[in-house]
Amino acid sequence: MDKDENKEEEEILEIPGEKIEKEIKREGFDKEGWKPKTSLGKKVKNNEINDIGEILDKGLKILEPEIVDLLLPHLNVDLLLIGQSKGKFGGGQRRVFKQTQKKTCEGNKPKFAAFAVVGNENGYVGVGYGKSRETVPAREKAIRNAKLNIIKIRRGCGSWQCECKEPHTTPYSAKGKCGSVEIVLIPAPKGTGLRVESECQKILKLVGIKDVWSRTSGQTRSKNNLIYACIDALKQLVKTKIQSKDIEKLGIVDGEIIKKEEAAVLEEEDKNDE
Repeated sequence: MDKDENKEEEEILEIPGEKIEKEIKREGFDKEGWKPKTSLGKKVKNNEINDIGEILDKGLKILEPEIVDLLLPHLNVDLLLIGQSKGKFGGGQRRVFKQTQKKTCEGNKPKFAAFAVVGNENGYVGVGYGKSRETVPAREKAIRNAKLNIIKIRRGCGSWQCECKEPHTTPYSAKGKCGSVEIVLIPAPKGTGLRVESECQKILKLVGIKDVWSRTSGQTRSKNNLIYACIDALKQLVKTKIQSKDIEKLGIVDGEIIKKEEAAVLEEEDKNDE
């Protein structure tokens, strides 16, 4: 009986479809076919709100992921490695799904969890956690929750070694905490790169931060707490009050940077409307 039970466990532990693309390309959003259920969604569909920054500044709660799909069409999606495959001496290769099992009289009931991060690499990022009895629903839940948790990030050049006034790093140090894990994001000069843990690198890359140093403490092997601590540090960047003189000095930018070409197109559209 023991051998048969071990065989059943081995069969359950094999995750189907393990070779999943880390970056998932989403199809174009169908605005006409979307039927919003909230008042915020109706305003977005009727073009009363055209900027996601306006929603976040007012502190409005996003309850429909379609709002983010419409206002941020060029979002990149990535899955974080929070699980580990079965193997000898502590496990094998890292996986995007974390598996847990519950033993019952009927047998083993496995569950899969996933962490997704979405961002436009230009000041907006969101992280979501999803859990289900199958891998695909867990992934879709995580992506949906990541869109609902989208936040705006502040960038700049706070490194005394650089002072280029370009938003390539953080404008000042920021500390985040979750459980016993603490992480401090420190401004770095150009060319330094992302000197943080590999999963936090994915988050900072989708934010649009190119150079940063970090200092961590606590049980950083707990990936979930480390990810939440990194997001908490990014939130602290926006919560910190700054003086108007420091905005120009540090090259601080809140949210998205509009390129010169895009700004020229917007000006032409405004003139045509007039």
